[in-house]
Amino acid sequence: MRDFESRYLSSYLGLPWAFIQPALYIFIIWFAFTFGLRAGHTASGLPYAPWLILAIIPWMFISQTMIASSNSIFEYSYIIKKTKFPITLIPIIKIFSGIIVHFILMVVITIILILFYNIKPSVYWLQFFYYLFANIVLLSGISLLVASINVFIQDMAHIVNILVSLLFWATPIVYPYSMLSGKLRYIALLNPFFYITEGYRYTFLEHIWFYKYTEMNIYFWTFTLLILFLGTFTFHKLKQNFIDYL
Repeated sequence: MRDFESRYLSSYLGLPWAFIQPALYIFIIWFAFTFGLRAGHTASGLPYAPWLILAIIPWMFISQTMIASSNSIFEYSYIIKKTKFPITLIPIIKIFSGIIVHFILMVVITIILILFYNIKPSVYWLQFFYYLFANIVLLSGISLLVASINVFIQDMAHIVNILVSLLFWATPIVYPYSMLSGKLRYIALLNPFFYITEGYRYTFLEHIWFYKYTEMNIYFWTFTLLILFLGTFTFHKLKQNFIDYL
């Protein structure tokens, strides 16, 4: 809760900033693609606006968590220096403080889907908790990895910022996966964030169960568990030297 307050409640406007930023970002992207590129509907006939928003909301949770967690050890260095605290939790705190805003945004978008797009609640919507869990596990591994490396190589935070920008366009978020062809399709499938963003669309719009695509599930969880192992191993290997660099 303290991390949440420092991130969203310490400014003059406070919590509204957590929603103003994504709202403006989504509006700009939607406006550009709807009126500039004339993307009123997707190839499957779904309205472009909810199709876009349902992928951007989990992506914002992903990107903001990656950026925030990369500097988390430095941000909470006073805890490491002065108290006995399970410092492995520090990067994970960034995930759970971001979940609060993510939940609120998802409540807002579901209300919009029901009221403005006549999309009825469905049993498929329960998949949201599965994809949220998958996202948390993936982000836990990434957060532990980048947070620990950034203590010794502070360029890591800048690298994460660049990667976040590149991955946004590399992930089929503003354009449909069907537009890709050849090797580009395989590259998109190798992107674990595509599993999450597309999963939100499967859940709320396309009504497809997550277990339908067996190969995607196997690849995602294999990759995610490897990243979690690598992040955990790296963090525990390096944390004994944190105090010397902080």
